[in-house]
Amino acid sequence: MSGPPISFFLPRFPAPSETFIQAQAEGLIERGVDPLEIMSLGHGPRDRTDALVQRWGKSMDMRFAPVPKTLGVRILEMPWALTRPHAIEALNVAKFGDDAASFRLSIAAARWPDRGPPPRRIWLAHFGRWGRFACALRELGLIAGPIATVFHGKDMSAYLDKRNDNAYRHLFARGDLFLPISEFWKEKLIRLGADPSKIMVHRMGVDTSRFVATPRTLKPGEPVKFIGIGRMVEKKGFDDALAAFDIMRSKPNPPDATLTLIGDGPLREKMMRKAERRGLSDRVKFTGLLPHADVEKAIKDAHVFVLPSKTSKSGDMEGIPVALMEAMGTGMPVIATRHSGTPELVEHEVSGLLCAEGDREALAANMERLARMPERWAGMGAAAAAKVRADFDLNYWNDKLLERLTALGASTPPPVNASTSP
Repeated sequence: MSGPPISFFLPRFPAPSETFIQAQAEGLIERGVDPLEIMSLGHGPRDRTDALVQRWGKSMDMRFAPVPKTLGVRILEMPWALTRPHAIEALNVAKFGDDAASFRLSIAAARWPDRGPPPRRIWLAHFGRWGRFACALRELGLIAGPIATVFHGKDMSAYLDKRNDNAYRHLFARGDLFLPISEFWKEKLIRLGADPSKIMVHRMGVDTSRFVATPRTLKPGEPVKFIGIGRMVEKKGFDDALAAFDIMRSKPNPPDATLTLIGDGPLREKMMRKAERRGLSDRVKFTGLLPHADVEKAIKDAHVFVLPSKTSKSGDMEGIPVALMEAMGTGMPVIATRHSGTPELVEHEVSGLLCAEGDREALAANMERLARMPERWAGMGAAAAAKVRADFDLNYWNDKLLERLTALGASTPPPVNASTSP
Protein backbone atom coordinates (compact mmCIF):
# COMPACT_ATOMS: atom_id res chain seq x y z
CA MET A 1 0.00 0.00 0.00
CA SER A 2 1.48 3.33 -1.07
CA GLY A 3 -1.31 5.54 0.25
CA PRO A 4 -2.71 5.84 3.78
CA PRO A 5 -5.49 3.43 4.85
CA ILE A 6 -8.73 5.23 3.93
CA SER A 7 -12.35 4.14 4.28
CA PHE A 8 -15.43 5.79 2.82
CA PHE A 9 -18.53 5.59 5.01
CA LEU A 10 -21.75 5.81 3.00
CA PRO A 11 -25.48 5.13 3.39
CA ARG A 12 -25.62 3.33 0.02
CA PHE A 13 -23.06 2.36 -2.60
CA PRO A 14 -22.96 2.67 -5.50
CA ALA A 15 -25.78 5.23 -5.72
CA PRO A 16 -26.73 6.14 -9.32
CA SER A 17 -27.42 9.78 -8.39
CA GLU A 18 -24.08 10.15 -6.56
CA THR A 19 -21.52 9.37 -9.23
CA PHE A 20 -19.34 12.16 -7.82
CA ILE A 21 -18.60 9.90 -4.83
CA GLN A 22 -17.52 7.09 -7.13
CA ALA A 23 -15.29 9.51 -9.07
CA GLN A 24 -13.70 10.61 -5.81
CA ALA A 25 -13.11 7.05 -4.66
CA GLU A 26 -11.57 6.05 -7.97
CA GLY A 27 -9.38 9.16 -7.84
CA LEU A 28 -7.90 8.03 -4.53
CA ILE A 29 -7.22 4.54 -5.90
CA GLU A 30 -5.42 6.09 -8.87
CA ARG A 31 -3.29 8.03 -6.36
CA GLY A 32 -2.08 4.94 -4.56
CA VAL A 33 -4.72 4.18 -1.91
CA ASP A 34 -4.82 0.43 -2.38
CA PRO A 35 -7.11 -1.02 -1.28
CA LEU A 36 -9.64 1.75 -0.73
CA GLU A 37 -12.34 0.49 1.62
CA ILE A 38 -15.98 1.31 0.98
CA MET A 39 -18.12 0.72 4.06
CA SER A 40 -21.82 1.11 3.31
CA LEU A 41 -25.14 0.59 5.09
CA GLY A 42 -26.87 -0.39 1.87
CA HIS A 43 -26.27 -2.05 -1.50
CA GLY A 44 -26.62 -0.16 -4.74
CA PRO A 45 -27.68 -1.75 -8.05
CA ARG A 46 -26.01 -5.10 -8.57
CA ASP A 47 -24.91 -4.31 -12.14
CA ARG A 48 -23.07 -1.19 -10.98
CA THR A 49 -21.41 -3.09 -8.14
CA ASP A 50 -20.29 -5.84 -10.51
CA ALA A 51 -18.90 -3.26 -12.93
CA LEU A 52 -16.80 -1.66 -10.18
CA VAL A 53 -15.51 -5.05 -9.04
CA GLN A 54 -14.52 -5.86 -12.61
CA ARG A 55 -12.79 -2.48 -13.04
CA TRP A 56 -10.93 -2.18 -9.77
CA GLY A 57 -10.72 -5.71 -8.42
CA LYS A 58 -9.09 -5.89 -5.02
CA SER A 59 -8.14 -2.17 -5.16
CA MET A 60 -11.68 -1.33 -4.01
CA ASP A 61 -12.76 -3.33 -0.98
CA MET A 62 -16.55 -2.99 -0.70
CA ARG A 63 -18.11 -4.11 2.57
CA PHE A 64 -21.64 -3.75 3.85
CA ALA A 65 -23.55 -3.64 7.13
CA PRO A 66 -27.09 -3.66 5.65
CA VAL A 67 -29.65 -1.58 7.52
CA PRO A 68 -33.30 -1.83 6.34
CA LYS A 69 -34.75 1.43 5.07
CA THR A 70 -38.11 1.10 6.83
CA LEU A 71 -38.65 1.34 10.58
CA GLY A 72 -41.04 -1.62 10.59
CA VAL A 73 -38.43 -4.00 9.23
CA ARG A 74 -35.82 -2.66 11.65
CA ILE A 75 -38.22 -3.32 14.56
CA LEU A 76 -38.66 -6.91 13.40
CA GLU A 77 -34.89 -7.36 13.36
CA MET A 78 -34.31 -5.92 16.81
CA PRO A 79 -34.81 -9.13 18.87
CA TRP A 80 -31.97 -10.74 16.90
CA ALA A 81 -29.86 -7.55 16.90
CA LEU A 82 -29.98 -7.22 20.67
CA THR A 83 -28.17 -10.54 20.99
CA ARG A 84 -25.16 -9.05 19.19
CA PRO A 85 -22.34 -6.95 20.68
CA HIS A 86 -22.85 -3.17 21.02
CA ALA A 87 -26.50 -3.22 19.91
CA ILE A 88 -27.89 -2.46 23.40
CA GLU A 89 -25.38 0.35 23.94
CA ALA A 90 -26.42 1.75 20.55
CA LEU A 91 -29.95 2.34 21.92
CA ASN A 92 -28.72 5.26 24.08
CA VAL A 93 -30.92 8.06 22.71
CA ALA A 94 -29.38 10.66 25.04
CA LYS A 95 -25.97 10.01 23.45
CA PHE A 96 -26.85 9.09 19.86
CA GLY A 97 -30.15 10.88 19.19
CA ASP A 98 -32.35 9.71 16.31
CA ASP A 99 -29.66 7.28 15.11
CA ALA A 100 -30.49 5.34 18.27
CA ALA A 101 -34.23 6.07 18.32
CA SER A 102 -34.63 4.83 14.74
CA PHE A 103 -32.75 1.57 15.58
CA ARG A 104 -30.40 2.23 12.66
CA LEU A 105 -27.37 2.31 14.90
CA SER A 106 -28.29 -0.93 16.69
CA ILE A 107 -28.88 -2.79 13.42
CA ALA A 108 -25.62 -1.45 11.97
CA ALA A 109 -23.74 -2.50 15.10
CA ALA A 110 -25.30 -5.97 14.96
CA ARG A 111 -24.39 -6.42 11.30
CA TRP A 112 -20.94 -4.83 11.49
CA PRO A 113 -18.53 -7.19 9.71
CA ASP A 114 -15.58 -6.76 12.11
CA ARG A 115 -15.31 -7.89 15.71
CA GLY A 116 -12.46 -7.23 18.09
CA PRO A 117 -10.18 -4.18 18.10
CA PRO A 118 -10.79 -2.27 14.85
CA PRO A 119 -7.86 -1.24 12.66
CA ARG A 120 -7.09 2.47 12.62
CA ARG A 121 -8.07 4.10 9.32
CA ILE A 122 -8.90 7.56 8.02
CA TRP A 123 -12.67 7.75 7.57
CA LEU A 124 -14.40 9.90 4.97
CA ALA A 125 -18.16 10.17 5.49
CA HIS A 126 -20.35 11.73 2.82
CA PHE A 127 -23.29 13.83 4.08
CA GLY A 128 -23.54 15.31 7.55
CA ARG A 129 -25.91 12.78 9.09
CA TRP A 130 -23.57 9.93 8.13
CA GLY A 131 -20.57 11.75 9.55
CA ARG A 132 -22.50 11.85 12.82
CA PHE A 133 -23.29 8.15 12.40
CA ALA A 134 -19.60 7.37 11.88
CA CYS A 135 -18.76 9.24 15.10
CA ALA A 136 -21.31 7.06 16.92
CA LEU A 137 -19.74 3.90 15.47
CA ARG A 138 -16.37 5.10 16.73
CA GLU A 139 -17.77 5.68 20.21
CA LEU A 140 -19.12 2.13 20.15
CA GLY A 141 -15.62 0.88 19.34
CA LEU A 142 -16.56 -0.45 15.89
CA ILE A 143 -14.23 1.84 13.95
CA ALA A 144 -11.05 3.70 14.86
CA GLY A 145 -9.30 6.72 13.40
CA PRO A 146 -10.10 10.32 12.46
CA ILE A 147 -13.36 11.16 10.69
CA ALA A 148 -13.77 13.73 7.92
CA THR A 149 -17.28 14.64 6.79
CA VAL A 150 -18.33 16.05 3.40
CA PHE A 151 -21.42 18.29 3.42
CA HIS A 152 -23.35 18.53 0.16
CA GLY A 153 -26.81 20.08 0.00
CA LYS A 154 -29.80 18.14 1.32
CA ASP A 155 -27.91 17.37 4.53
CA MET A 156 -27.52 21.14 5.10
CA SER A 157 -31.06 22.08 4.14
CA ALA A 158 -34.04 19.69 4.15
CA TYR A 159 -32.50 17.35 6.73
CA LEU A 160 -31.99 20.19 9.22
CA ASP A 161 -35.41 21.66 8.45
CA LYS A 162 -37.02 18.38 9.52
CA ARG A 163 -35.07 18.35 12.77
CA ASN A 164 -33.38 21.42 14.20
CA ASP A 165 -30.11 23.31 14.08
CA ASN A 166 -28.73 21.12 16.87
CA ALA A 167 -28.86 17.97 14.74
CA TYR A 168 -25.09 18.04 14.19
CA ARG A 169 -24.10 19.00 17.73
CA HIS A 170 -22.62 15.54 18.37
CA LEU A 171 -20.76 15.65 15.05
CA PHE A 172 -19.32 19.11 15.67
CA ALA A 173 -18.04 18.02 19.07
CA ARG A 174 -16.47 14.76 17.90
CA GLY A 175 -15.74 15.08 14.18
CA ASP A 176 -12.17 15.84 13.12
CA LEU A 177 -12.55 17.61 9.76
CA PHE A 178 -15.51 19.19 7.93
CA LEU A 179 -15.48 19.52 4.15
CA PRO A 180 -18.40 21.59 2.80
CA ILE A 181 -18.53 21.72 -0.98
CA SER A 182 -19.14 25.47 -1.10
CA GLU A 183 -18.37 28.68 0.74
CA PHE A 184 -22.13 29.00 1.16
CA TRP A 185 -22.27 25.83 3.26
CA LYS A 186 -19.06 26.74 5.10
CA GLU A 187 -20.70 29.88 6.41
CA LYS A 188 -23.76 27.90 7.47
CA LEU A 189 -21.61 25.36 9.32
CA ILE A 190 -20.01 28.19 11.25
CA ARG A 191 -23.43 29.65 12.09
CA LEU A 192 -24.52 26.22 13.32
CA GLY A 193 -21.58 26.04 15.70
CA ALA A 194 -18.84 24.10 13.91
CA ASP A 195 -15.26 25.01 14.80
CA PRO A 196 -13.98 27.18 11.89
CA SER A 197 -10.48 25.72 12.31
CA LYS A 198 -11.88 22.30 11.35
CA ILE A 199 -13.59 23.54 8.15
CA MET A 200 -12.09 23.44 4.64
CA VAL A 201 -14.13 24.00 1.47
CA HIS A 202 -13.74 20.99 -0.80
CA ARG A 203 -15.29 21.18 -4.28
CA MET A 204 -16.98 18.34 -6.10
CA GLY A 205 -15.30 18.80 -9.46
CA VAL A 206 -15.48 17.25 -12.92
CA ASP A 207 -12.82 15.63 -15.09
CA THR A 208 -11.99 18.61 -17.29
CA SER A 209 -9.83 16.45 -19.56
CA ARG A 210 -13.07 14.97 -20.96
CA PHE A 211 -14.28 18.32 -22.27
CA VAL A 212 -13.39 20.18 -25.40
CA ALA A 213 -14.63 23.75 -25.15
CA THR A 214 -16.42 24.47 -28.41
CA PRO A 215 -17.77 27.98 -29.18
CA ARG A 216 -21.52 27.97 -29.74
CA THR A 217 -22.70 29.60 -32.96
CA LEU A 218 -26.10 29.99 -34.58
CA LYS A 219 -26.48 28.79 -38.16
CA PRO A 220 -28.82 30.64 -40.53
CA GLY A 221 -32.39 29.48 -40.03
CA GLU A 222 -31.49 27.41 -36.96
CA PRO A 223 -33.55 27.80 -33.76
CA VAL A 224 -31.82 28.65 -30.50
CA LYS A 225 -31.49 25.36 -28.65
CA PHE A 226 -31.90 25.55 -24.87
CA ILE A 227 -31.13 22.39 -22.93
CA GLY A 228 -31.52 21.23 -19.32
CA ILE A 229 -30.28 17.97 -17.81
CA GLY A 230 -31.10 16.47 -14.43
CA ARG A 231 -33.70 14.72 -12.32
CA MET A 232 -37.22 16.04 -12.78
CA VAL A 233 -37.64 17.07 -9.15
CA GLU A 234 -38.68 20.35 -7.58
CA LYS A 235 -35.25 21.66 -6.57
CA LYS A 236 -33.93 21.47 -10.15
CA GLY A 237 -36.44 24.11 -11.20
CA PHE A 238 -37.30 22.60 -14.58
CA ASP A 239 -40.95 23.53 -14.03
CA ASP A 240 -39.74 27.14 -13.86
CA ALA A 241 -37.70 26.63 -17.05
CA LEU A 242 -40.80 25.38 -18.86
CA ALA A 243 -42.91 28.27 -17.55
CA ALA A 244 -40.22 30.80 -18.51
CA PHE A 245 -39.97 29.33 -22.00
CA ASP A 246 -43.77 29.66 -22.31
CA ILE A 247 -43.59 33.30 -21.16
CA MET A 248 -40.89 34.03 -23.73
CA ARG A 249 -42.84 32.33 -26.52
CA SER A 250 -46.05 34.17 -25.58
CA LYS A 251 -44.54 37.59 -26.28
CA PRO A 252 -44.94 39.35 -29.63
CA ASN A 253 -42.33 38.29 -32.19
CA PRO A 254 -40.65 35.71 -29.93
CA PRO A 255 -37.24 34.32 -30.79
CA ASP A 256 -37.16 31.04 -32.67
CA ALA A 257 -36.18 28.60 -29.94
CA THR A 258 -36.58 25.07 -28.60
CA LEU A 259 -36.18 23.56 -25.15
CA THR A 260 -34.94 20.01 -24.54
CA LEU A 261 -35.16 18.53 -21.03
CA ILE A 262 -33.18 15.33 -20.45
CA GLY A 263 -33.86 13.19 -17.40
CA ASP A 264 -36.65 11.51 -15.51
CA GLY A 265 -38.44 12.01 -12.23
CA PRO A 266 -41.81 12.57 -10.56
CA LEU A 267 -42.48 15.93 -12.26
CA ARG A 268 -41.85 14.81 -15.82
CA GLU A 269 -45.39 13.67 -16.71
CA LYS A 270 -46.93 16.79 -15.18
CA MET A 271 -44.62 19.06 -17.18
CA MET A 272 -45.31 17.13 -20.39
CA ARG A 273 -49.05 17.66 -19.92
CA LYS A 274 -48.51 21.37 -19.28
CA ALA A 275 -46.40 21.74 -22.41
CA GLU A 276 -49.15 20.05 -24.42
CA ARG A 277 -51.87 22.29 -22.95
CA ARG A 278 -49.81 25.39 -23.75
CA GLY A 279 -49.28 24.29 -27.34
CA LEU A 280 -45.55 23.80 -26.89
CA SER A 281 -45.25 20.16 -27.90
CA ASP A 282 -43.47 21.10 -31.12
CA ARG A 283 -41.00 23.32 -29.21
CA VAL A 284 -40.35 21.42 -25.97
CA LYS A 285 -38.94 17.89 -25.92
CA PHE A 286 -38.81 15.59 -22.90
CA THR A 287 -36.37 12.79 -23.68
CA GLY A 288 -36.42 10.86 -20.42
CA LEU A 289 -33.20 9.11 -19.51
CA LEU A 290 -30.68 8.77 -22.32
CA PRO A 291 -27.47 6.78 -22.79
CA HIS A 292 -24.36 8.78 -21.97
CA ALA A 293 -23.31 9.04 -25.61
CA ASP A 294 -26.68 10.55 -26.55
CA VAL A 295 -26.48 13.07 -23.70
CA GLU A 296 -23.03 14.16 -24.86
CA LYS A 297 -24.32 14.62 -28.41
CA ALA A 298 -27.29 16.66 -27.18
CA ILE A 299 -24.97 18.94 -25.18
CA LYS A 300 -22.68 19.37 -28.17
CA ASP A 301 -25.62 20.35 -30.40
CA ALA A 302 -27.22 22.78 -27.91
CA HIS A 303 -26.52 26.49 -27.52
CA VAL A 304 -27.50 27.47 -23.96
CA PHE A 305 -27.76 25.37 -20.79
CA VAL A 306 -30.60 26.10 -18.35
CA LEU A 307 -30.71 24.94 -14.71
CA PRO A 308 -32.86 27.25 -12.53
CA SER A 309 -32.34 25.50 -9.17
CA LYS A 310 -34.53 26.50 -6.23
CA THR A 311 -35.31 25.54 -2.66
CA SER A 312 -38.05 22.91 -2.63
CA LYS A 313 -41.08 23.07 -0.36
CA SER A 314 -39.37 20.46 1.86
CA GLY A 315 -36.36 22.76 2.23
CA ASP A 316 -34.15 20.65 -0.04
CA MET A 317 -31.35 22.60 -1.75
CA GLU A 318 -28.60 21.93 -4.25
CA GLY A 319 -24.91 22.02 -3.52
CA ILE A 320 -23.21 23.16 -6.71
CA PRO A 321 -24.77 21.15 -9.56
CA VAL A 322 -22.31 18.93 -11.42
CA ALA A 323 -24.49 19.25 -14.53
CA LEU A 324 -23.69 22.97 -14.62
CA MET A 325 -19.97 22.25 -14.36
CA GLU A 326 -20.13 19.76 -17.20
CA ALA A 327 -22.10 22.09 -19.47
CA MET A 328 -19.73 24.96 -18.77
CA GLY A 329 -16.75 22.70 -19.41
CA THR A 330 -17.96 22.21 -23.00
CA GLY A 331 -17.89 25.96 -23.59
CA MET A 332 -21.63 26.54 -23.27
CA PRO A 333 -23.10 29.70 -21.71
CA VAL A 334 -25.53 28.93 -18.89
CA ILE A 335 -28.64 30.38 -17.30
CA ALA A 336 -29.03 29.62 -13.61
CA THR A 337 -30.24 31.07 -10.32
CA ARG A 338 -28.71 32.62 -7.22
CA HIS A 339 -29.25 29.42 -5.31
CA SER A 340 -26.95 27.81 -2.74
CA GLY A 341 -23.36 27.72 -4.07
CA THR A 342 -24.24 28.27 -7.75
CA PRO A 343 -22.94 31.91 -7.79
CA GLU A 344 -19.53 30.48 -6.80
CA LEU A 345 -19.52 28.71 -10.16
CA VAL A 346 -21.49 30.99 -12.49
CA GLU A 347 -20.47 34.66 -12.71
CA HIS A 348 -23.36 36.85 -13.84
CA GLU A 349 -22.81 38.52 -17.24
CA VAL A 350 -19.42 36.75 -17.58
CA SER A 351 -20.01 32.99 -17.90
CA GLY A 352 -23.79 33.16 -17.96
CA LEU A 353 -26.83 34.89 -16.52
CA LEU A 354 -28.30 34.57 -13.03
CA CYS A 355 -31.61 35.54 -11.50
CA ALA A 356 -33.43 34.99 -8.23
CA GLU A 357 -34.66 31.44 -7.70
CA GLY A 358 -38.31 30.95 -8.58
CA ASP A 359 -38.53 34.23 -10.56
CA ARG A 360 -40.04 32.97 -13.81
CA GLU A 361 -40.36 36.40 -15.40
CA ALA A 362 -36.66 37.15 -14.81
CA LEU A 363 -35.75 33.69 -16.05
CA ALA A 364 -37.76 34.28 -19.23
CA ALA A 365 -36.01 37.63 -19.71
CA ASN A 366 -32.59 35.97 -19.40
CA MET A 367 -33.56 33.27 -21.88
CA GLU A 368 -34.77 35.88 -24.35
CA ARG A 369 -31.59 37.96 -23.88
CA LEU A 370 -29.30 35.09 -24.78
CA ALA A 371 -31.59 33.93 -27.57
CA ARG A 372 -31.31 37.36 -29.19
CA MET A 373 -27.58 37.80 -28.52
CA PRO A 374 -25.76 34.82 -30.08
CA GLU A 375 -22.72 37.04 -30.51
CA ARG A 376 -22.16 36.74 -26.73
CA TRP A 377 -22.21 32.96 -26.62
CA ALA A 378 -18.59 32.36 -27.52
CA GLY A 379 -17.21 34.79 -24.94
CA MET A 380 -19.48 33.52 -22.18
CA GLY A 381 -18.74 29.91 -23.08
CA ALA A 382 -14.98 30.51 -23.02
CA ALA A 383 -15.27 32.16 -19.60
CA ALA A 384 -17.40 29.24 -18.38
CA ALA A 385 -14.87 26.64 -19.50
CA ALA A 386 -12.00 28.63 -17.97
CA LYS A 387 -13.82 28.84 -14.62
CA VAL A 388 -14.38 25.09 -14.49
CA ARG A 389 -10.75 24.36 -15.40
CA ALA A 390 -9.45 26.83 -12.82
CA ASP A 391 -11.66 26.04 -9.81
CA PHE A 392 -13.57 22.79 -10.35
CA ASP A 393 -11.08 20.36 -11.84
CA LEU A 394 -11.61 16.90 -10.38
CA ASN A 395 -7.96 15.90 -10.58
CA TYR A 396 -6.91 18.94 -8.57
CA TRP A 397 -9.52 18.26 -5.92
CA ASN A 398 -8.66 14.56 -5.69
CA ASP A 399 -5.01 15.54 -5.17
CA LYS A 400 -6.19 17.94 -2.48
CA LEU A 401 -8.36 15.29 -0.85
CA LEU A 402 -5.51 12.84 -0.49
CA GLU A 403 -3.30 15.61 0.88
CA ARG A 404 -5.93 16.64 3.43
CA LEU A 405 -6.78 13.12 4.56
CA THR A 406 -3.09 12.23 4.89
CA ALA A 407 -2.51 15.34 6.99
CA LEU A 408 -5.56 14.50 9.09
CA GLY A 409 -4.20 11.04 9.79
CA ALA A 410 -0.82 12.45 10.78
CA SER A 411 -2.29 15.16 13.03
CA THR A 412 -4.59 12.84 15.01
CA PRO A 413 -2.44 10.12 16.57
CA PRO A 414 -4.21 7.10 18.02
CA PRO A 415 -5.04 7.15 21.70
CA VAL A 416 -2.73 5.30 24.05
CA ASN A 417 -3.11 1.50 23.82
CA ALA A 418 -5.27 1.80 20.70
CA SER A 419 -4.71 -0.54 17.80
CA THR A 420 -2.60 0.96 15.05
CA SER A 421 -2.56 -1.96 12.67
CA PRO A 422 -3.20 -0.93 9.05
